[in-house]
Amino acid sequence: MRKFARVAAVLPIVAALSIGMTSTAGAETDCTDYSDNGGAKATFKAYGEHLLIDDIFADGHSAIGGIEIYGDGHYFYWNRNGADSGVRDVNLDIKEGTSVVINAFLGDWDGTVTGGIDFGSNVVSNCHGVA
Repeated sequence: MRKFARVAAVLPIVAALSIGMTSTAGAETDCTDYSDNGGAKATFKAYGEHLLIDDIFADGHSAIGGIEIYGDGHYFYWNRNGADSGVRDVNLDIKEGTSVVINAFLGDWDGTVTGGIDFGSNVVSNCHGVA
């Protein structure tokens, strides 16, 4: 009878720990990356899947947020409105639990999505998040 009582006492604890570990493993994570001079900032907000692109310095360059979505591809979003224009909020649709990599770049818009990006402007790169 004592063995049964011990097992009955341990089972709820094991079940609670298992549930706790499962929810932690699937937790959403935010991340932020900056360009090399800090002039561009890209932030991924996991709740709602938002990519926020902020042009921090009035340096004559645009801020670009790059997001690599695991299994889907790499996308670039520009904030071409200048440093005092506010943050560009891109509302994405990413499957929950998907890994992403965020990068912030500087660039000069030339009419194409990637043509004016200074890929060398991101030296702090690769902020990892989970949707």
